[in-house]
Amino acid sequence: MSASSLSPADRSSLAAEIGTVNMAVGGLLVFDDGPGLAYDAVLDRVAERLHLVPRYRQRLHSPAAGLANPVWVDDDGFDLGWHVRAATLPPGSGDDGLASLVGREMSRRLDRSRPLWELTVIDGLGGGRRALLAKMHHALVDGVAAVDIGTVLLDPTPDPLDIPSPDEPWQPRAHDRTRHLARLAATPVVRAQRLLLESATRALQPSPRRAAGDLRSDTELLVQLARTRPSAPMTPLNAGQGPNRRFAFTTAPLADLKRAGKAHGATVNDALLAAVAGMLRRYLEAAGEATGRPLVALVPVSVRRPGEAGGNAISTVLVDLPVDEPDPVQRMLRVHAAMTEIKGSAAIRAGALLVGAAGWAPPLVSSTLARATGGLRAFNLVVSNVPGPQQPFWLNGGRLRAVHPAVPLNPATQGLAVGIISYDGTVCFGLLADRDLTPPVAVAADGLRAALTELCEM
Repeated sequence: MSASSLSPADRSSLAAEIGTVNMAVGGLLVFDDGPGLAYDAVLDRVAERLHLVPRYRQRLHSPAAGLANPVWVDDDGFDLGWHVRAATLPPGSGDDGLASLVGREMSRRLDRSRPLWELTVIDGLGGGRRALLAKMHHALVDGVAAVDIGTVLLDPTPDPLDIPSPDEPWQPRAHDRTRHLARLAATPVVRAQRLLLESATRALQPSPRRAAGDLRSDTELLVQLARTRPSAPMTPLNAGQGPNRRFAFTTAPLADLKRAGKAHGATVNDALLAAVAGMLRRYLEAAGEATGRPLVALVPVSVRRPGEAGGNAISTVLVDLPVDEPDPVQRMLRVHAAMTEIKGSAAIRAGALLVGAAGWAPPLVSSTLARATGGLRAFNLVVSNVPGPQQPFWLNGGRLRAVHPAVPLNPATQGLAVGIISYDGTVCFGLLADRDLTPPVAVAADGLRAALTELCEM
């Protein structure tokens, strides 16, 4: 594959990685153990299918530092064994040891001189399980070219799919720096305009000029909406972050959460946000902090109309989470009322255009919003909820049981991010936090488990 330009979302995610911000996205996949999950078997699987995701053999290259944007070029020193790694937990580590390992791995930035992804095969988990940690830079997972290592690894049946190999072995193509710079110099204005508009045009409409105007005006609208809201309360979650991370994870039955929502005229998304609100209430109590004001979450929401099919229909909005409400039912009803109001507001339109222009990327939207609102504290945390497939997947005969996301902490004022994915009848949660968060992320995880149990038993 020859050199290709980075999209505006790619460049934004790279630019966001300053100071203590680490823009690596993670996914912890837990499988039933078996010979197909051994390191060599996983390495062979990735080697067989890596041609399906050519970007995973490309690295960043800067044609002229400070003068031109970086591009993707083939990595002529590509070493699959460097990207696919192995780790063994100490005996008896269990889930706590697994979470500690994920926290350490998510603390380390990806090496920009190599393709921006890693896959770690984790042994020693116990309970007949083995885990994989997929880690990739946000620049690899924008809303248009959303590829991840699951594309390479997983099958919809226990028997692997028969995917033909490419006709010829992969060979890196040299990047012609001189030709690239000449082309850049020949049409600087045209190129700059195209790079600025390419994601907006594909997300909005075929007219680039009109799309650019809409993008500017609606970004300004979202910022103005944030500014007209009260500032989010100051909490231990917003005391800043260091470079290191901790991770925690848990699960809940999707059917129970659906029933809890339906029994009170709410949705499963309302129930999930209510559980997060219950978690935050318990966390603030453990920290000795007041719970008299709602906290604010930056949340992606579906804006698909009933009966509408196909494509992504996602917006990102600011949602008040009623941590001031002690009753779990009332918390869910207040979340439902807030989401109903939001879905009919201008915030949805602004959020949808901003997300469409940057790719589906709450971490990028959060940094954009934070920069635009200056010193205003617009939100306390990001809560990213992705509806996943409700059928099982396998890797070399080993059934995938859970997928726990790790959402980057961005901007630097954020100390906790909540990732949620529903998969095969289970809702999987991943909490990524600053290592020095006080109280630590384990306290938030305990609060989440209690809030989920509370809802499921209603």
